[in-house]
Amino acid sequence: MTEIKKLTKIVLVVDTIFWFLFGILLTFLYDIALNPEGWTNPYLARMFGGVNLISAIFAILMLRKNEWEEIKLTFEYLLGIIISTLIIEVAVFTTFYSTFGALWRSQGLFPITVETVLLILGIVSYIKQRS
Repeated sequence: MTEIKKLTKIVLVVDTIFWFLFGILLTFLYDIALNPEGWTNPYLARMFGGVNLISAIFAILMLRKNEWEEIKLTFEYLLGIIISTLIIEVAVFTTFYSTFGALWRSQGLFPITVETVLLILGIVSYIKQRS
């Protein structure tokens, strides 16, 4: 049994903070903060906000464990969520870029940048944890 490294715990803390932030914004404050273009389907964003909140709870539960083998599968799940979300957000952003206003373009780049950083940190942590 291998112990969870400090880098992995730091990545989980950072992930938890951003997942809670995105989860609260998407679930409860979508119409106020994240809908400048007036999109008419807020339910998908709210559902994804719920997934973010659940992921944050998973990350908090993983921080309480001591062994890597106990959290490995859930850590891989969280990386998979980031990868799939990043693919979808980049596809939507590149497809609809010309129709977005300036505010929506900047708001669209922020989560892509944050998710890219989280993914890189997660992959580096996973590789270092395995070795």
